Amino acid sequence: MKNILVFFALAITLFSCNGTTSAHLTETSENGKVKIDITASRSNVLDPFKVNLSVKAYDFKEGKLAFEIMADDLNEKNVQFKWQDQNNCLIIIEERDNRARTFQLIASENQVQLGEI
Repeated sequence: MKNILVFFALAITLFSCNGTTSAHLTETSENGKVKIDITASRSNVLDPFKVNLSVKAYDFKEGKLAFEIMADDLNEKNVQFKWQDQNNCLIIIEERDNRARTFQLIASENQVQLGEI
């Protein structure tokens, strides 16, 4: 029994060393009027990331969306910014189980909307 516990502790330690516990991504629209900032952190690699997705667009006050996501990492490989035009962007985050969470940003001089779809 003691050997099993030692092996389990060793496996968790090795697994924890290979993962990331924080991430930061930034995306700016082509016209420079919309900035998307994603920051994420977690205590260890077994926990979900606590994500803050913030948007600063035109003269509007910065908007934020907070959520948790299960992913091995948050980087250019599993976070995509798909701009349809300068006012519309889909933010797609692929989770550990290969499911995607999609957020839609609509940002113009007249309005800013951000939500999960």
